[in-house]
Amino acid sequence: MGLSVTQVTEVLSEFPSEFIGGMIKKIDQPTPITILFEIEHHRQRRRLLFSAHPRFSRFHIVHQKPSNPKVPPNFCQLLRAHLRYKKIAAIKQIKDDRIIQVAVTWSNHDQIRMTFVAELTGPASNLFLLNEKGNIIGWLSTPHQSRQLAQGSPYSPPPGIQSSQFKETLIPRFSAEQYPFNASLEIYYAALEKAENEEQTKKEILARFENNIRQVKKRRDRLTARFIEAKKSVKYQQYGEFLKCHLHEIKTGADHFLYLDPSLDAQKAVPSIQPVALDPALSPVENMVRFFNRYKKGMKAIANMNPILQETKRALLQLENGKQDFLEKQIFDPADFPLKRIGQKQAAQKGAKGPPSYLSSDKFRIIVGRSDLENEKVTFGLARGNDLWLHARGAPGAHVLIQMAGHKEVPHHTLLEAANLALHFSPCKKSGKGEVMYTFKKYLQRPKKGKTGSVICSQEKTLYLEIEPKRLDQILQNRIDVIRQ
Repeated sequence: MGLSVTQVTEVLSEFPSEFIGGMIKKIDQPTPITILFEIEHHRQRRRLLFSAHPRFSRFHIVHQKPSNPKVPPNFCQLLRAHLRYKKIAAIKQIKDDRIIQVAVTWSNHDQIRMTFVAELTGPASNLFLLNEKGNIIGWLSTPHQSRQLAQGSPYSPPPGIQSSQFKETLIPRFSAEQYPFNASLEIYYAALEKAENEEQTKKEILARFENNIRQVKKRRDRLTARFIEAKKSVKYQQYGEFLKCHLHEIKTGADHFLYLDPSLDAQKAVPSIQPVALDPALSPVENMVRFFNRYKKGMKAIANMNPILQETKRALLQLENGKQDFLEKQIFDPADFPLKRIGQKQAAQKGAKGPPSYLSSDKFRIIVGRSDLENEKVTFGLARGNDLWLHARGAPGAHVLIQMAGHKEVPHHTLLEAANLALHFSPCKKSGKGEVMYTFKKYLQRPKKGKTGSVICSQEKTLYLEIEPKRLDQILQNRIDVIRQ
């Protein structure tokens, strides 16, 4: 639906004679495929548009000034650097084809000319800038490899096509005092591009609806699976109660016990006896407590997940209804549906990541850095002079901080919990043991030209220990919040 050779000739025939000798005062690129020259001659300014649109390739005079991006694209900056404030020496159609050449120079007597070339050849449309030797300085988009064009090489126009292969677009004629065919082109193609933009916007909104619905469905399915799994923790209460009644029958070091479901027995159904695994390193009482703790953990997870799951289901229903309303009414209010763009991460999710905080058995806050950036924040952002700092010796790992909050000494249990965290968030986790160095923050310094998260310690003590699973599980379950970045 671009211009034909005949129409290109008709556009040129209406060009005012003032274009020749006129100065290019402004060059804009309102869209990625459109260049707009503002030409001044005897204090009169006219705008000349070149569009490399794959369907609506064209050039003509325009009266409306479109909005421009705040930062001009690279090709626009290139044109401004070479063509701005130069005079137009010639505008011509070459090879009787849909190719326009605009030659510019500093003055009417200057023989050094640069050339702007507009190939208005449908899907292969492109714009070029040539130097005085006819070599390519730059282009709007990379030409097809079959053209064998490169920056710095001589420009050669594409092979022409037979007129029988091109169907000329019928342009409705509108009355205008000046340049009637150019004015008709401006009105006709403005309506086409508006309709195309609306259609593209509709497709983008629908794609964003579908993308958001797909993501919310994944979150709903993930939460539902976790919710169902958490509900299974009721069996741990049953195991604990059964174990409580049969503690005298369980020997220390046993790796399982036989569980008889009392509900089936009460209903006089066929008894279902199943083996239940025990931790042989724990006593029967400790195994019983372990079952009850797993039950409490599951119930806590259910209580936490249920409102989130319900909110996710409501969000999914809202998105599906919004998509249906948009399909029916074609009305979209971003305030009602702040849809996340495809490939875009929510800022809230980015900001939620940070060093986690745990509450020790003695009510001390312990903060753990899990990356170089988090370690930097923990040690040189959150720590104060008398806070206790821990790190696995001889291995990369977490910076662990015990906030003293006015206390002069750290309780032994809190120190062990923090040391277990330091080993857990380090390569020592695999071996299950290692040395942990600890010192006050006031004895730490950031090395000159050191990488993020690195420290120099002037005084420290060392603690050797093995990771205690029970103590570690207890402190990991006492996560209280996340320190925001």
